[in-house]
Amino acid sequence: MMAHKCDVCGKRMREVDDIDLQGFLIRGWRCACGNAHSNSEDVDAIVKFFRYVRKNKTVSIFKAGNSLAIRLPKPLVELYRLSPSSKLLLATKESELIFKIPQT
Repeated sequence: MMAHKCDVCGKRMREVDDIDLQGFLIRGWRCACGNAHSNSEDVDAIVKFFRYVRKNKTVSIFKAGNSLAIRLPKPLVELYRLSPSSKLLLATKESELIFKIPQT
């Protein structure tokens, strides 16, 4: 990410990846004065995700060898910056499947 200058105090902002936006942690910049700027790509990904969720909440399950696989929608892949080599932790709770992204 490129350097950002604070529009409140004029100091240089540092890169962070913990800005909370609608419950999602996104990248951006934060100044010592507390001012923060969100990464526009991450904000766009969240907007696309919410548009997708409003239209259709289902995912596809398909056969892959001897296993079943889940097809993740593009807005979700972009939001969490997933790739074919990404690993997710799987948890269950009552009748829910919960996928978690491991902290690095």
